[in-house]
Amino acid sequence: MTPATTMRRAAMAASAVLLMSTAGGHAQSPNDIFIVKSSSKAPDAVVAAIKSYAELKKWPHLGENKVKQGEVTLVKVCIPEVAGALWPVGLQVSALLPCGNVGVYSKGGITEVSLLHPRYMHVLYPHAATERAGAIALPLFSEMLDHVTR
Repeated sequence: MTPATTMRRAAMAASAVLLMSTAGGHAQSPNDIFIVKSSSKAPDAVVAAIKSYAELKKWPHLGENKVKQGEVTLVKVCIPEVAGALWPVGLQVSALLPCGNVGVYSKGGITEVSLLHPRYMHVLYPHAATERAGAIALPLFSEMLDHVTR
């Protein structure tokens, strides 16, 4: 099996796990997986606001990239407190850090900001540390989303 095939299979398995709830095995609704906020600001203004907010909070801003022919901007922002909660489990969990999980796009003339709900870490890697990291991340990301979409 080639490394690309292995990675593809792992990604498909992770996606399937994420779409299943940890409790009952039933598919979650998109509202359980994503936090979506609307804004009257232009997408580029929201992206700039995320960068400014991250700098204010001293969070690493790893950049932003336009994808889908410029229709979506992916913003990479990390929260050190969340990383600190995960490191004791092992460096392999660095792949779970909630960085790069913010999408900014226009839908029907309204800017939307989509964030992968921090609970995904615990869904993909059930452990007390990932549950704690999600509990730390949720209010911090929620505050950021409220701030940048006003």
